[in-house]
Amino acid sequence: MIPYFEQPRLDFGPLHFSAFSVLWIGAILVARFIIMHRATRAGFDPVQISQLFVCLLVGGLAGAHLLQSVVSDPSGILAEPASIFTRYRGMASFGGLGGGLAAGILWARFRRITPGKALLLLDVVAYSLPFGWLVGRLGCALAHDHRGLSSNSWIGVRFPEGPRYDLGVIEFLYLIVLSTVFYLIDRRPRRVGLYFGLFGVLYGGFRVWLDTLHAAPFRFIAGAAAVLAGLTMLSALTVRARTRSLPAPGQP
Repeated sequence: MIPYFEQPRLDFGPLHFSAFSVLWIGAILVARFIIMHRATRAGFDPVQISQLFVCLLVGGLAGAHLLQSVVSDPSGILAEPASIFTRYRGMASFGGLGGGLAAGILWARFRRITPGKALLLLDVVAYSLPFGWLVGRLGCALAHDHRGLSSNSWIGVRFPEGPRYDLGVIEFLYLIVLSTVFYLIDRRPRRVGLYFGLFGVLYGGFRVWLDTLHAAPFRFIAGAAAVLAGLTMLSALTVRARTRSLPAPGQP
């Protein structure tokens, strides 16, 4: 069983930085580096991609805050809708993914990006997600802010209130595997859209399972939606590949 310890902190006079905040800043920087590198290598303008990343970041933060507000305090939102802008209730990861996706789509439409190039950028962003998410989830694992059901499993954590699953630790370990899979796939030619499809299926499916270990039940909708989106993309790629392999009319 994993021992419990308080998350490390850095103190510089009156300034205090937790491991969680430092690692999530690192996650943003890692994702930005990968997106900028892959997009510019694919021929996109670095200035445009930098603007896209800002839109993704702002949309992701807004979506994460909005979803967490609605899920954690629906009655409070109904009674005081303005509290969405005045009260912080935390962040929901799938809200961040959805908000970032919506912001990216709006940016692509505003910039009049062709569907083919938009799909390529979507895949570039999807490839960066496991690597950036990996760094961020290490912050969650150190902060112990995703406590699950009580358990004496070897992967449980000896919390002061008793042993239980630490969902941040479990997800961090899974993201190591997922990042490795993406890295190995990237060593060979692949179809555009593959990373988006795989991330939706593999990460979404994992989150559906992980939510069974959560103290709050019935949290499967977001993970299931990600799986559905991923399967839709993979199915479209398969249909497209089969269509291209069919002989033209009049050919044997």
